[in-house]
Amino acid sequence: MAFDPKRSATTGRFALELDGYHCAYIKSISGGEAEADVATHDHGPLNMQTKQMANFKFTPFKAKVGIAQSGAMNDWIKASFNRDYATKSGAVIAGDFNYKATHRIDFINALITSVTIPKLDGSSKEAGYIDVEWESENVLHTKGGGEDIKGDYGTKQKQWTPSMFKFDLAGLTDACKRVATIDSFTWKQAVVTDQIGAQRIMTKHPAKVTVPDVKITLSAADFEPWRAWSQAWFQDGKCLASDHKDGTITFLSPDMKTEIGHIELKQCGLKKVTAPSLEANKEEVARVTVELFVEEMKFVMSGGAIDH
Repeated sequence: MAFDPKRSATTGRFALELDGYHCAYIKSISGGEAEADVATHDHGPLNMQTKQMANFKFTPFKAKVGIAQSGAMNDWIKASFNRDYATKSGAVIAGDFNYKATHRIDFINALITSVTIPKLDGSSKEAGYIDVEWESENVLHTKGGGEDIKGDYGTKQKQWTPSMFKFDLAGLTDACKRVATIDSFTWKQAVVTDQIGAQRIMTKHPAKVTVPDVKITLSAADFEPWRAWSQAWFQDGKCLASDHKDGTITFLSPDMKTEIGHIELKQCGLKKVTAPSLEANKEEVARVTVELFVEEMKFVMSGGAIDH
């Protein structure tokens, strides 16, 4: 059988490029397809419809990236959380078996629309990734030039799993030492399109930012300080802006001592405190759940910095 140079390729060899930097720790990426809005014309005399394309858009890019990511991706996420509204241009580069570029998808003037932190669980044994989505104004497909596709790694970058974390809330530090889980949460930024009739490619602009609630589960041995705050907050009316608390979710390296980075939680207030459930003959650690609303978050990843 003659060799066919146009054989199918596997999907496991790719790179994400931002500002000329090849991001490391990328598990998966998809999106950037053109999608039409279809206008339908109904014709009564012929009992039929004719259709045509009206506007079109590009589907959002969705990527799973390492939480210890450094460089351009880290800077982009950080700027978005800070409402600096940074647009980025880059590319998704696919490669062959030898990691030579075969196809390139360039995205132009993109804005991050969501960042999802995975569930943090002290019992987790999985590798940890955050989900990042972004929308771009334009997408171009071109043939790859055969160059090598490799991530830019450095010795300071750390691997991370969702079991490597700690939580702290001002005034309740001692009651935060046995936090077992923090539920997954998603920070969102809306993006609006400036629809102009005379243009084919529309510009995109940042809109409302939605900061998520945070739900933690901790040992019932620490219930009393949380119960006391709950009574003061809900029943005694101590829920003014001056009664809000700041907190931190810290991501740790495998030695559980070195910080990879953290998320600052600003102006947190109580949404709900749930006492441990009681059930006869149930052999498990008693847990308390606490739900907090958060006004602002800041994304700070420093421990994963690359050494240039």
